[in-house]
Amino acid sequence: MERLKKAVTVILLIIACIFVTILVDLYIHPDVTKTAPAASPASIGGSATAGSPQDCNESVSPDHQEPFITINPVPHYYIGDSITFNGTTNLQKGELIRTGVLSGEYSHCIKSSALCPDSVAACCDGISGAIPVTAGACGINTWSWEVNTSLHGFAPDRVYIIYANGRDERVNNFRSFTVSGIPQSNITLNLPENDPDGHTIRLSGQVNTGNGPDEKLFLSAASDSGRKVRYTVPVFQDGTGYSWTFSLNKSDITPYNFLTVNVSSQTSREIIIERTFLYNNEPSFYPYNPYSP
Repeated sequence: MERLKKAVTVILLIIACIFVTILVDLYIHPDVTKTAPAASPASIGGSATAGSPQDCNESVSPDHQEPFITINPVPHYYIGDSITFNGTTNLQKGELIRTGVLSGEYSHCIKSSALCPDSVAACCDGISGAIPVTAGACGINTWSWEVNTSLHGFAPDRVYIIYANGRDERVNNFRSFTVSGIPQSNITLNLPENDPDGHTIRLSGQVNTGNGPDEKLFLSAASDSGRKVRYTVPVFQDGTGYSWTFSLNKSDITPYNFLTVNVSSQTSREIIIERTFLYNNEPSFYPYNPYSP
């Protein structure tokens, strides 16, 4: 009986030692299966900042990439505008890219296209050019080609295709676009806005006179106190047409309860808009119509 008690005691001591050993091992050597912190880009040979010189140095050489040519989206243009088509490529600087524009509309053509050279009209060969590649950053070069839509038979609201290819047409791309007709001539005048500085009133709007960026506007403002000012305002292209903006100094027209603003085309004086606003820039009548006549 005494021997049995000793044997049980020894077994319990052995079990206790094993348990303590396991606890100590877990404390000193944590579980290696725990998720390790994410490695930083620098720790795996990358750069923490995209587009940095280090990225460029570590990028794959263009000589080992598949050659490509991209064509950027074509913004909204009107007939008479000059369109600058452009994009990127990994073709070498000075290498020629063949670009062209042709009609994207199907038409049953009877006459030979030879009768309408240098034209983008349906059944014609379109227009084309050879554009040298310009050096860019990190081996990604650029190309650019300008086309005047007042020439070459462009018609409003038709579908056209711009294409670009190189290396004997082994590399190519294309994109469709449209050119809008000149909308009805008008000038718009948005509700005035107080600039953050509190000293000026921002006047703005859009303009369509057919003269594009060559247009200039006459802007006059008169207050009910008798103060009058007159300015010449240029227009600029904003991607969807032509716009104008002007900051009017409040000191030039104060004091006033009512402010009358008149904007007219310098080249077509019949295109004009005039609106009257309260001292807080709200229109003196409702609903407000921002469009001329």
